[in-house]
Amino acid sequence: MKKSIALSGASDEALLELGKVLGQSTAFGIVAGRCSAAQAGALRQARGEKVHARFGLTWNQFCPAHLKMSGTQADEIIRLLQEFGPDYFENTQSVRISAGTYRLVAPFIKEQTLHFRDEVMELNSANVQKVAKAVRESRRALPPPAGPAPAPAPEAPAAVPILADRLDAATRRAAGVIAELREVARDARETEPSLEFQSMFLGTLVHLCSELKRVGLEDAA
Repeated sequence: MKKSIALSGASDEALLELGKVLGQSTAFGIVAGRCSAAQAGALRQARGEKVHARFGLTWNQFCPAHLKMSGTQADEIIRLLQEFGPDYFENTQSVRISAGTYRLVAPFIKEQTLHFRDEVMELNSANVQKVAKAVRESRRALPPPAGPAPAPAPEAPAAVPILADRLDAATRRAAGVIAELREVARDARETEPSLEFQSMFLGTLVHLCSELKRVGLEDAA
């Protein structure tokens, strides 16, 4: 059922059109890709043009009020669009796979079918997992790279933004970290990791929770 985005108080035609596209769905189903490429593009446009500012809201306030999703969910959709392009949303409309698994099989997807080892397979969950498993095993069989990896180039210092923009940027980065941890957890369930890895993973989660709690306590002090 289609629902229109609430746009009371805004008269800009472009904003109304943007609301029409986004309003085609109440919730997008981030990881499952239940969002069309057009809706993802509209979200990116909305954030890029700071539509939320026209309502006197931050991005994280605007999203639940007018898009029926959190700012973190919207940022995740935009991240998927930026990494994989519009094809991601078309290819995952009927296949429930994580972004990490899609990253493995994306090079083998052509015209919504899988082309792998002289086979042409239907794009479904079973075939996707089959190809993803083969890719993982092939990667493990590769010899380790010679020598240490080069250190990343230092980033150029950015101009100091206002506090609200800094918070929005931090939230987007945190969403990326959370998504990566979820992918690690999914991959771990498939590969049956050692107790040592499970302990290390749990320790990482406990440490992150502890640090976030400390930030809250310091702010309240």
